[in-house]
This record gives sequence, C-alpha cells and structure tokens, in this order.
Amino acid sequence: MLRLDHVLRDYPWGSVDQVPRLLGFAATGRPVAEVWLGAHATASAAVARGEDDAGASLRDVISRNPVACLGPGDGELPFLLKILGVAEALSLQVHPGAEQSRAGFAREEAAGIPLDSPNRTYKDPNVKPEMVYALGSFELLAGFRRPDEIRASLEPLAGASALAQALAEALAPGQRDGVRAAVDIALTAAAPEAVIEFTAACRRQLAAPGDDPGPYALPVALAKRYPGDRALAVVLMMSHFSLAPGEALFLPPGTPHSYLRGLAVELMGPSDNVLRAGLTGKYTDPERFASTIDWAGRGPVRPTVSRQGAVRMLRPPVASFQLADIRVGGPLELALAGPRVALALEGEVTAFTELGSLHLSRGQSLFAMASEGPLRLRGKGRVILAAPGAGFGPAFGPGSGPAAG
Repeated sequence: MLRLDHVLRDYPWGSVDQVPRLLGFAATGRPVAEVWLGAHATASAAVARGEDDAGASLRDVISRNPVACLGPGDGELPFLLKILGVAEALSLQVHPGAEQSRAGFAREEAAGIPLDSPNRTYKDPNVKPEMVYALGSFELLAGFRRPDEIRASLEPLAGASALAQALAEALAPGQRDGVRAAVDIALTAAAPEAVIEFTAACRRQLAAPGDDPGPYALPVALAKRYPGDRALAVVLMMSHFSLAPGEALFLPPGTPHSYLRGLAVELMGPSDNVLRAGLTGKYTDPERFASTIDWAGRGPVRPTVSRQGAVRMLRPPVASFQLADIRVGGPLELALAGPRVALALEGEVTAFTELGSLHLSRGQSLFAMASEGPLRLRGKGRVILAAPGAGFGPAFGPGSGPAAG
C-alpha cells in the first residue's frame, strides 16, 4: 500500500470551506473545487512523504509495474476518485463516448495542441462515465425533461420572447426529435439579445403570483453571471435533481449536465474530456456539445445500492468502477479486488493487506495494489473506497432503470 498526496483544484466555482471542513485541513480563502485521487496524466496523485517512492506520481508507480498494481489489463487505473465542493454552477457540459474520445485525442495530438492549452478538449483517449454520491445536499441538472413538460414551461414565455416561441414550436406535438431541435436552436441560432429577452420573460414569469418557481428561477439566477449566454435556454429544458446525503446518480457518456451546489464524491472513468456549451469562462464548442449528446441513450440512472453490515455498496451500470461507503467500528474485511483507492472521511482507521499495514486519519488516502490481496480495516471511522467493478468494459449492466427527475 502507498499513502497518497491528493491534488487540489481551485476552480472558481469551488467552495472555500466545504472540502477543507470535510477533510480536516485549514481553509485558505481560495476555492477548493475538487480533490483528485487517481493517476490521470494531467493531475496524478503522488506518493506521500515517508513512503517508498515518496514524491513519485501514482501514474509513474503504476507504469513501472502495471500487472502488480492493476492486475491484467491495459495499464490504466480504470477510475478517478474526486471530492467536489460546489459553490456555484459548473459549465453546461457533456462527456464524449469511447470512439469520439479516441478519435478526438488522436486529432488534437496530431495537431500539436498542448495538454494544458485552454482550447484543448481531449486530454486523453479515455471515456468518462461518472457517478456523483452526495455527502451533503447536492443539486445538479442532468438530461432533459419530457417534451410536453418543456413546452408547458415555454408557452407562458412565448408572447414576450421570440426564442421561447421558436423553442415551443420545435416541441409541438407530432414533431420528431423536438428536444434535439430545440437544443440546436438555443445553442446555434439564438443571438445574445434573444437570450436576454428570454431570461427577462423568465423573470416576469417568476414574479407572477404563485408559490412554485418552476423551471424559471435557475435561468434567472444564472443570467446574473452569464447574461446572454445561449446555454440559459437549455437550462430551462433540463431535469433538476436534488440529492439527499447518501443518494447517488450515474451519468453515462453523452449525458448533458451541470452541477449546481453541494458536497459530493465523484467517481468516474480516468478521463478529463469535456465539451462545454456555456455558463463558463472556459473554451466552449456549442455545436460539438450538441452533437455529442447521446439522444438515444438512457440518460441519468440510479446506481444499484446494497448494504452488508458496515459497508454500503454503490454499483453503477459500468464495469470499470464501484464505490464503497464504509463505517468502520471494528475489524472488517473487504472482498473487493483489483487496484483500490481509499480516503478516510472520519476517525482513525488502519488498513491491512497481505503485504503490510497503513494508518489513515481524516483526510488521508491510500492506494492498494491488486497484488496485495484483500483489504482489511480496523479502528473507528468512515472510509470511502473506489475499486473496479465486477467485470471490465463499458457495457451497461442490469438493475438500474431510468432515474426520475
């Protein structure tokens, strides 16, 4: 086992205090948006001081002995574990599928675009399914509402907004691919002035008598920071989820989404490929965003959740990762095999394998190699553990139907 030093990301949408409070380190006044615990090429965790290979990246450790670290496979840690502290909405984004990621990465590599370039979209050739697991209340947009629901929200705006009228017409009963057509109109045909008119109509509707703000409040709120942003009209069409602590949602590649606020674990494929439509100062590509949406896909789904004593397992419909939320109160053995990353959220816990032991306090993490065999925990605390799924590959599995918005 190796103790890890995680990577902190200070993106502007991050919370100043949520992640420091969770992991027990001092806030600096700067946002802590994400904690990365993985072996991605752009931000690999490092081996902590006092360990063999101290200072080496986890990616380099794995590359030197991939079979011992990962077991049989292609030499890539199949997941990336993150902690998210969200204070402001993230960009409206979508992650490409496997074929698009491979082709896009090869194309940008051939073009000589640096990995850290702001115009770089494909940071790796990997696919990025992701699961978000709420540690506190967590809000997000993911996928789209039903066409009739969206149209019902647009009709009160149509008299004051030409854009709302055009979107409602695209969603008229009998129209094929109405949501897709409406998204294309919003992202490629709407001028900033039309979006400003649209959000003004939302603001007037929000002020109308009634207790339910409906879907109008979020575009109005986001317009204060991003006036005229074309993505604001798409926001009104999307499904809104409010996750309570312990609830989770899985987003297949091709699912448009935006995280809005809260504290959560995010477990995903080992990729940082993002296509953005708006609500950000970063590079956007609305046309490619729209073409990347998996219109025939299932959209967001709930993972399968089970409990065995102190271990709560979350299994999304992919074989590359699963998540365990473990309340350690005494000796405990975990049957999860393969490479594992564990992060202590509370208390004091000691981890044991066939090759040794390692103590974890709150905020500390470890990497256990596949060759080390079963992982045993002792002490009192809470540990989040990521591991490969029961098989390996991108296929969907049974037991996870569509999630309700």
